Amino acid sequence: MFALASVVFLVGALAWLDRAGPRAPAPLPSGTAASGAWICPHGGKSELSVALYLANPGSTTVKARITELGSDPAGPSESYEVAGGSTLRIDQVPRERGAATYIEYFGGWIGAGWVASTEEGVAAEPCAADAARRWFLPDGTTQLGEEAYVVVANPFAVPAVMNVVLYTADRAPIRDSEWTDLVVPARRSTALHLNTKVEGESVVAVALDVSVGRVAAASLGVSDRTKVRSALGWTEQTTGATFPLMEGSGQTELLLLSTGRESIRFGATALSGGQPRPAGGLTEQEHGPAAARAYAIPVEPGPVAIDLFTLEDAPVVAALRALGPGEDLGATSGAVAASDSWLVLPAVSRARSIPGAVLVNDGDADVVATVRLLPREGGTAAAPVIVRVRAHSAAAVPPDLWASAPGAAMLIRSEGGRLVALAASTTGGTDGAAGFALSMGVPFPSGS
Repeated sequence: MFALASVVFLVGALAWLDRAGPRAPAPLPSGTAASGAWICPHGGKSELSVALYLANPGSTTVKARITELGSDPAGPSESYEVAGGSTLRIDQVPRERGAATYIEYFGGWIGAGWVASTEEGVAAEPCAADAARRWFLPDGTTQLGEEAYVVVANPFAVPAVMNVVLYTADRAPIRDSEWTDLVVPARRSTALHLNTKVEGESVVAVALDVSVGRVAAASLGVSDRTKVRSALGWTEQTTGATFPLMEGSGQTELLLLSTGRESIRFGATALSGGQPRPAGGLTEQEHGPAAARAYAIPVEPGPVAIDLFTLEDAPVVAALRALGPGEDLGATSGAVAASDSWLVLPAVSRARSIPGAVLVNDGDADVVATVRLLPREGGTAAAPVIVRVRAHSAAAVPPDLWASAPGAAMLIRSEGGRLVALAASTTGGTDGAAGFALSMGVPFPSGS
């Protein structure tokens, strides 16, 4: 009787366990230590020096690990600490045109950007927060005296494989066998020299299609007398974007790339201190299929923004190229979305640089922004200021604020709506203002 009861109990227990299935494990507690990475495809070579800016808007110290990338295997990383509420500058002299930097951070959130400079020119951009499998870069030009590059960085432990397509105004898309299934080895970076594939074009746009791995990419333009500019690429096409600008000479070009087979129509609106108005007469402009073109937009030298939109939701890629007070060009990839929190990295390279910042409000209500600086550790800066930005307009941050600490990052928080923020700088040369740079801000988590 006991043996029979034991068998019945065992069979019943097994049947119940089979129906119930395995117990789901308890969820792991969420992590509390923030970490992440930035990829900075800044380029380099003998005439080009690079300054990395790391800014920590939080209250606790964040650890950062810096790895320099190039054509050779990556060397040992260097470690830094970024104190809470401060900005750290790290100077480099990259030896290769395709140089890049990989920044990992632990224990909190930090923003990162770079400034590349020569004796006559300055370029500045935020680093890329993510690697991707598609990149679009419309800022190349291969006219006489201009050298155009795309710097591609692969900071990961596996190779990346990609195809490269070049777009111009009138030629069919250009595909070269040397840049088909092109391999960027693990933890390396490289520079694509566009002049070797197409010459004499005012606009040469690049599309990267990565079939294996992920990369980050930015354009690098070097012209006569070693002037320089950079623009981080886009990872997807969009139907609209905002391009802030200030301190330019008024000679501005909107660069547009369409990769589709059909023509598109687009328009642009200029936002400044007055009423919005069509920018450069662009209202229902037609742009041809699979083409990259520049559209001249005369603008006033003060704070302004070009608001790009397409008709019928046509996808495009765009950038803005502007001439500074001297002969140096600045470039920016703009922003596809506004935010209520921005970290704007410095765009200055030397002590005689003059920094500035512009805030753009494309909403229907006025916005109030609180702006404060994150000086170097142990440094000082002017007290925070309040900037009111009217609906559908652009406004400059008071210049005295950033002049009190030019190497500090700028923290911007808005109430009543969202903004777009950009840094601009002019750098004095031997014959007056020579360098000119534009650098988009970085949206960041509100809890950082």
